[in-house]
Amino acid sequence: MITTKESTQQKNPFAELCPCGCFDSFQKNQGDIIKEFTHWFLILNHQQGFMGRCLLILKAHKTDEIELTEEEVLEKHKIYCIWRDAVVGAFSPDKINQAQLGNEEHVHKGHLHWHFVPRYRRPIFFEGTEFQSDTKDSQKVNFALVDKRIIHPPELRAKIKEELLKYL
Repeated sequence: MITTKESTQQKNPFAELCPCGCFDSFQKNQGDIIKEFTHWFLILNHQQGFMGRCLLILKAHKTDEIELTEEEVLEKHKIYCIWRDAVVGAFSPDKINQAQLGNEEHVHKGHLHWHFVPRYRRPIFFEGTEFQSDTKDSQKVNFALVDKRIIHPPELRAKIKEELLKYL
């Protein structure tokens, strides 16, 4: 039996969704892909400190929002609204944060993406796990100082994704 290098390697869906390779390091998180759109794809962030946190990643390699076409901008807004409705339906966050940071260029070469972060002002539990919630003190400081960067197991992330998909 003859095997090729391609047949022995796992297929990387991020290479198809984002052909520039900027998010190839996410290959191990391929189960976190929630939905593909025309210009973007939505994935569940592997860091689920704040339950329901997602990334919206542009398929085309662009590094500044000024480079976006009108069609890409409109689709981004529609996806945010769809995601927001889903996370509210699934988990009822008290607030939603949205950020375009671009501060980890060593990971993604500055490739445009947004962080959608639901915030909870009360203890939040799902599948027997307690997730991060804000306190009056943590609401007053920068997100980077309160984000616990907790990476939950793929099985738990799959259940979070499944819950979001019920409302997507």
